[in-house]
Amino acid sequence: MSLHLSKREINLLLLLLDMENSITTKELAEKFKVSVRTVKYDLDKVREWFWERGIILQARRNKGIWLDLPDSKRLRLKNEILEVDRFETYPDQELRMNQLIFYLILSKDYVTSQKLSDELQVSRNTILKDLDRLETFINEYGITLNRQSGLGFLICGEESKIRLLMEYISQKEITEYDIYQIMSHFVQPGNKKSKLEVHVGTNAIFRDIYQVALSKMAQLLDPSLFEHFNYAELLSITLRVSIAASRMQLNHTMNGYKILSNQKELLKKQDLPFLLMDKVFEYYELPLLADEYLYIYSDVFISDKNQDIAKLTEELIKNVSNEINFPFFRDRQLFTNLFAHLSLRLTKKHQFINEYNPFVDDIKTKYPQLFAAIECGSNRTIENAVHFINESFIAYIALHFLVAYEKNQHEVNTVRIVYVCSTGLGVTSLIEQKILEEVSNVEIAGFASVLNAAELIEEKNPDLILSIFPIEGMNHPFIKVNPLPTEGDIQLIQEQVNKILTSVRDGSIPRLTPRRPLKERKGIEAESRELLMTGYIIYEELLTAFSESLNEEYREAFLLHVLLMVHRIMFDGQYENGRYSMKEKLMERKVLVEKIEQIFAKNNLTVNQAEIVALLNYIKENLG
Repeated sequence: MSLHLSKREINLLLLLLDMENSITTKELAEKFKVSVRTVKYDLDKVREWFWERGIILQARRNKGIWLDLPDSKRLRLKNEILEVDRFETYPDQELRMNQLIFYLILSKDYVTSQKLSDELQVSRNTILKDLDRLETFINEYGITLNRQSGLGFLICGEESKIRLLMEYISQKEITEYDIYQIMSHFVQPGNKKSKLEVHVGTNAIFRDIYQVALSKMAQLLDPSLFEHFNYAELLSITLRVSIAASRMQLNHTMNGYKILSNQKELLKKQDLPFLLMDKVFEYYELPLLADEYLYIYSDVFISDKNQDIAKLTEELIKNVSNEINFPFFRDRQLFTNLFAHLSLRLTKKHQFINEYNPFVDDIKTKYPQLFAAIECGSNRTIENAVHFINESFIAYIALHFLVAYEKNQHEVNTVRIVYVCSTGLGVTSLIEQKILEEVSNVEIAGFASVLNAAELIEEKNPDLILSIFPIEGMNHPFIKVNPLPTEGDIQLIQEQVNKILTSVRDGSIPRLTPRRPLKERKGIEAESRELLMTGYIIYEELLTAFSESLNEEYREAFLLHVLLMVHRIMFDGQYENGRYSMKEKLMERKVLVEKIEQIFAKNNLTVNQAEIVALLNYIKENLG
């Protein structure tokens, strides 16, 4: 690109290449929120850019401007723009701040504002303003900007946090075009690999190191490895090796200087992170340190490996529901889908935060309130959110919420019921089927025992409570029923449901819960999916509660036992309560038993005593 273009001019070029129809200068001015005169100045540069490539920007009075080009040429030109977008534009404030961060992180000592001014070719006053903004930004990462009179500025903080910041900035700079170029280079046969230049890191030193890492990675990769790594993992490993090498050259290591002891084993296993580290560190004559390998290989984004993703998912749905005043928390399918998405997204070993998402602009434009609510909720609920929550991450989550929203716009109004029964009743499926068959427009939101009734009611926020016990102090409509609902109970329930639905039609919030079909109507695919997800959620919650007390050698068997246990409960096949010694054993471990009951009740399942006793065999005797 021979012309220096501003960021707005770059965006104008991309817009024209994406458009099939014409657009007027007035429409462009409104779109970019500038004056018509400013747009005309920008178009002079844009016309010149096209003219250099033998292309005429068409224009006609009262019609506007447009391009008469085939799709293939549009794509080639768009790729050309994306390839050099960041490097031949006038640096905007964000890009300049990223350049400042990398310059200071990769400096051996303090740097004066004048030197930074000369390096970035802007005034000293501009640099000082940028540094104030930079300081606020890096503080979110737990990093500080040290200022020393007469010496200048230096970025300081924990090494892991500094590296996370470097990775975040680098990944943000990589476009989908860069990814395509890198992956194409990786899959080319060794004798046909062409030279690859990717400008990442807003710093010449780091770009050189990254170029070496890409070259070494291309030499190491063979088709057999593509089955074990996706593009995001390959990019993440390459970036981390580059970051480690750049920091070690400044004598900044992750922790100490302990040499990696199992090098021969890793070499024999052909461990890709180690192989790349070995090649790049050899090139720069750096020692192979144990903590550096751990940094390159492991997941440093999530500080708490036992983060409760089920709870996180519930909190995120609840926060978004409150922000936009729409009860997404009522849709159980949304929880299931979002839980699966976050489980995969947050537990990857090699995170690549800047994954390409073609829906970002569309979702931001059409659903700005939802987008903002998800961003706010994510930052509030997800640990270390600042390191990897970006527009792509938010847009993928938004898709799950939009599916729930669109689906439930057309659903029949339903009343959500929480049913309070005795612990271990064991006939919840029978009760659920009877109510769903004989009462219209209802859904069973959950079954609770007396022990966790208040907690479940607060969590589920039902429209109606049915209980075999009298309950006081509830701010919800309440009906006391028999353990097995009688005809009189059914009539009372239907009358109360009709009353609630009438008040909804008079102006209550929109309903969001589809009526839950009976099990036999759900289909084997939906039923098995629900069973697997419920089983895994309960397993994860039990693991979090008792991880230190589980017999390690039975951990895999424990997962299988929990899945089969959930299967028995959901299909009314629980172990029979037939042993006299059972009650005594349960009383000895009362605290533990109550915790297990609470976990199952939270997931709308009632577990009996025999099943609990079987589960206790996996948990050491010294607990509960």
